Amino acid sequence: MTAGEAKVGVRIRSLVNFSGIPKGTEGVIDEDYQTGVMIAWDLPDQPLPAGYRIYDGRSAIRSGILRDGFDKESELDLIEVAGGRA
Repeated sequence: MTAGEAKVGVRIRSLVNFSGIPKGTEGVIDEDYQTGVMIAWDLPDQPLPAGYRIYDGRSAIRSGILRDGFDKESELDLIEVAGGRA
């Protein structure tokens, strides 16, 4: 994925295994900050709410959404666009 593709609402797929996130897991970029993006993972046992696309400020405990940050300069090669917007 390129920095230009890394926009809020874009659905992504992991290209490698992360802790608790198997390769191929999809998610949504739900927050963009100057140096990186946050991804909300769409897990089988913790699916994202229908139409979810932007972070609403609720903590993980309250929302039940697992999120991870990715640096725009060094970590976007670990994910790819999965197709369109969430």
